[in-house]
Amino acid sequence: MLGQEFDAWQVARGRRVWETPRVLPFGAFVASLHDAAQHDPSLTGVRVPLAPAQEQALWEAVVEASDVPLASPAGAAQLAAEAWSLAHQWQIADRLRHYALTEDARLFSEWMGVYLRNVERIGATDRARLPDVVRALVSEGSLAVPAEVLVTGFAEPTPQQAALFQALADRGARLEMLADERPAGDCGRLETSDAREELERMADWVAARLRANPGARIGIVVPDLGARRRAITRSLDAALAPGALLAPPDRPRPYTVSLGTSLADTPLVATALRALRFLVGEVDFEEASALLRSPYVDFGPAPARARFDMEWRRRSGRTMSLDRALAAVRSARDVDASAPRAALEALRAWRERVGSRARRLSEWAALLAEALRAIGFPGAEALDSAEYQTLARWQELITEFAALERVQGAVDLRGAVRRLAGLAVSTVFQPEGGDPPVQVLGLLEAEGLEFDHLWVMGMTSEGWPLPARAHPLLPLELQRAKRMPGAVVEVELQRARAALDRLARAAPEVVASHAARDGDRNLAPSPMIALWPAVPHAAPATRALTACVPAPLERVTDDSASALPDARVVGGGASTLADQAACPFRAYASHRLGADEPEQPHDGLAASERGELIHRVLARFWESVPQRTRSFVAALPEVERTAALERAADDALARMRGRRLDALGQGLLAIEKRRLVALASDWLQFEIDQRAEFEVSAIEDRRSLAIGPLSLNGRLDRVDRLADGRTIVIDYKTGAKGGVRAWLGPRPDEPQLPLYLVASEPDARAIAFARVRTGDKAFVALAEEEGLLPKASVDWNREYASWSALVDAWRTELTRLANDFAAGVAVVAPKRADTCRYCGFAMLCRLNERVGDVAAEARAMEPDGDDDE
Repeated sequence: MLGQEFDAWQVARGRRVWETPRVLPFGAFVASLHDAAQHDPSLTGVRVPLAPAQEQALWEAVVEASDVPLASPAGAAQLAAEAWSLAHQWQIADRLRHYALTEDARLFSEWMGVYLRNVERIGATDRARLPDVVRALVSEGSLAVPAEVLVTGFAEPTPQQAALFQALADRGARLEMLADERPAGDCGRLETSDAREELERMADWVAARLRANPGARIGIVVPDLGARRRAITRSLDAALAPGALLAPPDRPRPYTVSLGTSLADTPLVATALRALRFLVGEVDFEEASALLRSPYVDFGPAPARARFDMEWRRRSGRTMSLDRALAAVRSARDVDASAPRAALEALRAWRERVGSRARRLSEWAALLAEALRAIGFPGAEALDSAEYQTLARWQELITEFAALERVQGAVDLRGAVRRLAGLAVSTVFQPEGGDPPVQVLGLLEAEGLEFDHLWVMGMTSEGWPLPARAHPLLPLELQRAKRMPGAVVEVELQRARAALDRLARAAPEVVASHAARDGDRNLAPSPMIALWPAVPHAAPATRALTACVPAPLERVTDDSASALPDARVVGGGASTLADQAACPFRAYASHRLGADEPEQPHDGLAASERGELIHRVLARFWESVPQRTRSFVAALPEVERTAALERAADDALARMRGRRLDALGQGLLAIEKRRLVALASDWLQFEIDQRAEFEVSAIEDRRSLAIGPLSLNGRLDRVDRLADGRTIVIDYKTGAKGGVRAWLGPRPDEPQLPLYLVASEPDARAIAFARVRTGDKAFVALAEEEGLLPKASVDWNREYASWSALVDAWRTELTRLANDFAAGVAVVAPKRADTCRYCGFAMLCRLNERVGDVAAEARAMEPDGDDDE
């Protein structure tokens, strides 16, 4: 911006050509002088400065070698580096050893000595001392000085800066400190209800100023920019680039944020780091899943990767390793996993070839880049501008990583990946985006800049002045004596007033905003802006879809899909009708669109898997006995019955172990086997004690279920035949309790057993859930008459004249549901308020967006009466 102001000044003077000024921050200015000294053949002994990553590596080595128990050695190293820099900026480094009165100060004094010796050992210097090195060269006349230096934005130069400026002036440089002679702008204050509204009002104001003058220079100053960066960009996108909600903008956004994000958080670099961590050992499953689905690696077409990811989740634990991932792709069942298999095999081949022996970092730099190329990084698609800049910065980072061997010895693969990842995390990155009219800045970045309009956020009594915090590793006495930042409350108050005064003169229009509440707490404006006059809200900006669709809008209710072909076999079995009854759109999304909510990987056995195991144990037991009757099982010696159950449990667990990718420990399997045998044994004894003679005539019997125009696939857990020939359809349940009312009325909650009876066992005289739970064994049953099963209910006779009338009612309701599904009825109509609670299709139906409150609309749709037992 200073360069633009200089260019405008030259144009105003009538100039057509002028020399481009070198506008540099202080650090870059010092580095340029030192670089000139390094390349001056007449100067010898000028040391090469350490790169920032090299300095950090040295501090981390010092801290780790001190054997002091620390929660975060990396954090302590960062604090030590900050203290070292501050000590030189304020010229107290030579006095630190005399003021080490606290444990922290003594510890830092020790670290400082070790760090200095390590820097001397490699014959280097560092950024903290670079201004002093340059000042010495200038003072002795060894270094040519610029003819003219204009200094701006230095409201309070540090002693180190002041000493360098004085040395330059003493050696003949014309040094001019540009005074801030701007008049105060028109300052106003805006109060909002909370921080969210503050962001919206700020975005509205920016949009209004740009509409009035597209070329206006607008500044937004945010004291806590790092914490609020994402919220600010969301608000500005909504008001200034609403089309970005639907698709990437076709031109750069009209704003830029001065504070970049961690390079490790950019999608492209995050993918590279995930791949490298995958080489080292186990990672969280979500990390492995994100790597599989990333567009920056060659794991095959996106649809195939997504389908494999769905299967992968069902079979995985919470962590994943390269070997288990390879086992997953090699055993993929219903999807083509050839592309991820090839990529993962290339990774493992690289790991086996390279090994993990200690190597120099420059070697690892080349090898890690080779590993990424093996999986097609950075992808086959063309990169956009931001991605291209990210890739270029990543490649620079690899070079910086290799240069760390100047201060660090050989490391193994794990150490190399950890060091590279740490370097990426600490690297701040911001893609260049031209010269937009709106700049979002922190306090330091805003110093000395001029705008046409300026908005300062967060000006509450808690947010301004900023809290005074002295540095914990430097002696407080020295900090106070030098009036260092955060050391003296009164001085910080003066600095805050001066900073606000400079902001007030940074633009003809200045608005300071503050929230009135933070949750349940009331907030007051900063006393420094309390007397500023209130300003009105700007007109709301056009946001989101309103900017992307033509007006006027036409509302169309589209709740019907195309009809299914005749006699269509539909996957999903009885769940198709259960979903149609719960909400027609859920059935359409799941069984017509094939949508599915991704499962969450889990360790051990999930409740559904444990339920599946007890189903299989009981099924295998009944299949294994010579006679499937109550009397035979009752006469079977306990030892033989237990042995049969143990064999059934072994078979069930073996099948489960073969499906899972993570190793189920032998201890867990032994415990689960004991549980299964005990639970199944108790259930068998319950049936022996509570029931009359019966024969199990069907076990896990797969059948085709014709209902209306649909043909559904089903599997009956069990069909029992009584001594008088009547049959009962039974389904094992290990979940929470359910009542017989779930089978009755319109849109039944549990249509599975009525469907089995109507479509497959029309002569059955009872349906039942066999509740097989530890400490809770019972039949939940509807029967033609009492006594067919223990405590069987005959409550159906309140509404139906006979059992056949009930069966006809079931057939009618199930046929209606099947007809609706086949006809494409897909209205968003949840049956009850809790229907949406565990539904995975909220992003598709968007009921919450349409009514604002899912529960409210669901309650309105809920029929009268109680559907529960």
